[in-house]
Amino acid sequence: MVKRKQSPSLNPDIVRTVGLVCIFVLGIALAVMAAVSFFRSVCASSLFTVRTITIAEHIQPLDLPELAKLKNQNLFSVDLTKVEARIHGRYPQLADLRVLRRFPDQIFVTATRRDPFAKVSLDGRLCVIDRAGFMIGAPIEGQESLTLIKGLKRQKVSAGDPIQDDRAKLAVMIITLFHQDKRLSSVGLQSVDVDDLTRIICDLGIEKAAFEVVIDKDNIRTRIKTLSDVLSRGGLDLQQIKYMDLRFGEPILGQKKVKK
Repeated sequence: MVKRKQSPSLNPDIVRTVGLVCIFVLGIALAVMAAVSFFRSVCASSLFTVRTITIAEHIQPLDLPELAKLKNQNLFSVDLTKVEARIHGRYPQLADLRVLRRFPDQIFVTATRRDPFAKVSLDGRLCVIDRAGFMIGAPIEGQESLTLIKGLKRQKVSAGDPIQDDRAKLAVMIITLFHQDKRLSSVGLQSVDVDDLTRIICDLGIEKAAFEVVIDKDNIRTRIKTLSDVLSRGGLDLQQIKYMDLRFGEPILGQKKVKK
């Protein structure tokens, strides 16, 4: 008579462990479902209905009719990214724009204003940029005295976008150095032409006292300091100067032709 082989019996410890794991997983699943259900019910609560929209004082006044439409909406259903995009499209002069939820019922808008720093000539049109090189828009009344940056490469830039040209950063640095020097800021920097970095032309002064200063991309701080020192000397008649070349050891002054 042939004996049947007995099937191996399951280890009780393994069975117990598997059972405990299954119970644990089931418990977690039930807890997650309960949490989701609770979260949905809380979100749907009238407690989280948008009742207040606050705009940071330092960026007021802003005309934002799209924000008024958010009132009475559920705070969690508001698409903050879409709201930010709409505000940015209307006000490109705002940087670091953030639209935030403030519980339980408030939308808060904050940003940093882009201050007009210079004008740039792009594709035959004038635009105003901030110190970081972001375009704000077309010049408006009161911005006539902003320095004009010329010689940038042709490009299509919309309001709120950065100027894609490293020469713009160089021009901004030159303008900044002029602003920081008391003597030079009183003379007035009309324009900076960075088309040729070996011959950067800065137009200074106004009307009869207007003249050109020529520098290059090397040792700009030293060149500007030299210019300040030269203009600080007594007996220099700016009306007689046509240009001043600072690219070499000693400044080279070109005189205007005397009309006979």
